[in-house]
Amino acid sequence: VVLPYFKGERCPIWDVNARGNVLGLTLYHTKAHLFRAFLEAVGYSLRHNIEVGGEMGLDVKDVCKIVGGISSSSLWTEILTDITGKKIVAPSGGVGAPLGNALLVGVGTDLFDDYDEIRSWIKSDEIFSPSKENQKIYDRYYEIYRKLYKDIKDDMHKLTEISEKNYHRS
Repeated sequence: VVLPYFKGERCPIWDVNARGNVLGLTLYHTKAHLFRAFLEAVGYSLRHNIEVGGEMGLDVKDVCKIVGGISSSSLWTEILTDITGKKIVAPSGGVGAPLGNALLVGVGTDLFDDYDEIRSWIKSDEIFSPSKENQKIYDRYYEIYRKLYKDIKDDMHKLTEISEKNYHRS
């Protein structure tokens, strides 16, 4: 289980002194295991944000849409859908955030009548659905992920303090 806090963490824990952590590493693990653990860490962080948003009344629907580089990785998208329990739709044609921003500006400046006018322009290529079997496994790992930060928070802060004082030593 990886805590992906290599430059602190913003939403939802807001802790600049949080630090990255890899828990459970053994001699059995390979580079591929580590790579996958880092992808999964993004999924756990996304799920944590979705849950906190829900607690604040920002309910995420059963379907999430993704854009950008992550949408071109079916492995990463499958991991995200299994961890979050949400269906994930990846657009075709390399649609990314810049196009989305331009379309939003178009609606905001009345270049387009409404979102329905532009919605038809974006074609969804693939819909990823969560695997119930994988979800059960990820739920167990997620429990550890959520607990880990709380358990080692004080030690992360101490490490930050020590490393900042000794940063320039060779």
